[in-house]
Amino acid sequence: MVRMRARSNAAILAGLALAATTVFATVSGILATPAGAAGGGRPLIHAVSVSGSAGDYTLTVEGHGLGGSTVTLPYTGDVGNFRVEDEAQAPDGEWGFTADDHVLRYLVWKTNEIEVTGLGATPGDALVVAEWNAVSGQGVTWAGNVPPAPGPPSIRSVAFSSLGTPVALRMVVKGDGFGAAPVSLPYVGDVPYLSFWDGVRCDGASGFSAGGTYFGQAPADAVTLRIATWTDTKIVTMGFRGSYGSGCARVRSGDPVAVTVWSTTDTAVTGPQTAKRALILYGIPGN
Repeated sequence: MVRMRARSNAAILAGLALAATTVFATVSGILATPAGAAGGGRPLIHAVSVSGSAGDYTLTVEGHGLGGSTVTLPYTGDVGNFRVEDEAQAPDGEWGFTADDHVLRYLVWKTNEIEVTGLGATPGDALVVAEWNAVSGQGVTWAGNVPPAPGPPSIRSVAFSSLGTPVALRMVVKGDGFGAAPVSLPYVGDVPYLSFWDGVRCDGASGFSAGGTYFGQAPADAVTLRIATWTDTKIVTMGFRGSYGSGCARVRSGDPVAVTVWSTTDTAVTGPQTAKRALILYGIPGN
């Protein structure tokens, strides 16, 4: 079972007040606006459990503000406000979102619980789950591994801070087993071992990704990252380059995001990988 728990809103708001000069977001805190059974607001995921066996997993999402189903249940197919990304399946790792070849069977969808089945993952795969409240359009992410987790790498925290404009958003990823720097630093571009995903829904897409080449199994991201430092326990990026700012490829306050890391000793997208969720919270206008 994979289970993660967010801090209370009070703890998050207290932390933000103490850091008024540098507004930041961490994976361990998700700011949420409670919503009614069919109302709007920001959804919140408390935990995700993964059960079943290789090739046929069931995910149970517990939270609040998840809204109601947009389809009659049970339903097998795709929807426009839920998706599961299996990072070990690039380039075809998205399940259950509009126009995906990989469909899910939606069994339960209530304001506090969603249950889907039929996920064709394998043990250890890193998953990124995203859900958007159908009324408000606001979203939330969860990320973790199909049990049992493969061991290194592991992500302990992801934090963001503003450097003046969103294009210069600073990201700090802390954990273990990242490996040595894969390129000479500082570096602007894509690498096989790191991917940033922003879950903003725009023009029918589920979001945009940045910084990854996915070991050549998927096209390299058009939005690139400025990687400042990379050690076995810490990765720091200093914003975006490439096609950032075009179309939907821009970060906004309140965007649900996720970060995936592969060890730099990996040679394929199926190598040990892990993912962690976060929420961007900062008040600088403009993109």
